[in-house]
Amino acid sequence: MRSPALREPKAVRVGREAHVNVLLLANRNHDALDEICHAEGVTHQQYVALWTLCLTDDPDAGLPMRAVADGLLNRASDTTRLVDRLERAGLVERLANPADRRSVLVRATAEGHRVFRAVTPRLQDHHRRQWSHLSPDEIDTLNDLLSKALWGDAAGAEPRRRVDSRTREDA
Repeated sequence: MRSPALREPKAVRVGREAHVNVLLLANRNHDALDEICHAEGVTHQQYVALWTLCLTDDPDAGLPMRAVADGLLNRASDTTRLVDRLERAGLVERLANPADRRSVLVRATAEGHRVFRAVTPRLQDHHRRQWSHLSPDEIDTLNDLLSKALWGDAAGAEPRRRVDSRTREDA
C-alpha cells in the first residue's frame, strides 16, 4: 500500500531548496579551494590559518593560539594539530608569549608568507569566477542575506562575524 502523498508547504519546500543550494555551492567551492591550496602543499584550512597570521595587525608579533582558532572558518577544536602540521612544514613557528608564560604565540615564517602570497591571487581569481554570474549589487545582497540567515537581524545591528571583502583579502 502506498503512503498518501504528503503536501509540503511552499515555505518548507523553498527553505529546503535554499538549504540544498547552499550546501551544493559550499561543497563545490570547498573542493575548488582545496585544489588551489594543494598546488602549494597546504589544505584550505591551513591556508586560512596562514591568512589569519599574515593579515593580523602585527604579523611579526604572532598571535595566541586562541586567535588562530577564532580566525578559522569552521570548528577550531583541532587548532593545535593544525598548527603542529604547519610547524612541521616550516610554515609557522611558535614563540614564547611575553605577556603570559603559560601560552605561546604563533606566527608565519618567511616560507609561510611565501605560500600565502602564492595562493592568495589564485583564490581571488577563483572568487571572481565563482561570482561572475552575479552583479556587485547581487553579491552584496547575497552576502547580506547569508549574514542575516547566519546571525539574525538583531534590529539592524551589524552581524557578529562577517568577512568584509573591502577590508580583508579573500579566503
